[in-house]
Amino acid sequence: MTTKAEKYRRVALLERAIAERGWSLQLCRAMAAEFGVTTRTVRSYREEIVKCYRKELEGQELDDTRAEFLVRLRGHQRTALTSGRHGPLASMMNLEARIVGLFEGDGAPDPRPVEVILRVPEFDDGGG
Repeated sequence: MTTKAEKYRRVALLERAIAERGWSLQLCRAMAAEFGVTTRTVRSYREEIVKCYRKELEGQELDDTRAEFLVRLRGHQRTALTSGRHGPLASMMNLEARIVGLFEGDGAPDPRPVEVILRVPEFDDGGG
C-alpha cells in the first residue's frame, strides 16, 4: 500500500519529468518501472496533475494566464540563449509569437521582401 506522502512524491517527480521531457508513452513506461507500478497508475498520477492545473487556472482570466505563461516562457528563452541552445530558443520564440498574435491576420504572406546575403569565399585549388 502506497502512503500519501509517497504518492505525492511520485506525482511531483512525474510532474517534473513531464516538464523536462514532455508526456509520452516512453515516459509513462519509464516512470512505471521507476515507481514499481503499472502504466495505468502513472496515467492516473498524470490525471491528478492535470486536474490540479485546471483547478489552479479556473479563477484566472485568460489574459492573466497568458501573461504568466509569457513570463515563464521568456525565462526559459533567456536560459536557452545563455546556454547556446538556439533550436529550443527558436521554437519558444515561435510559440511566443503565436501566443501574442504576431502572425494573425488575413493569412497572406508578409509583403515585405527578405534579402539574404550569402558570401562564399573563393577557393583556390592551386590548379592554375
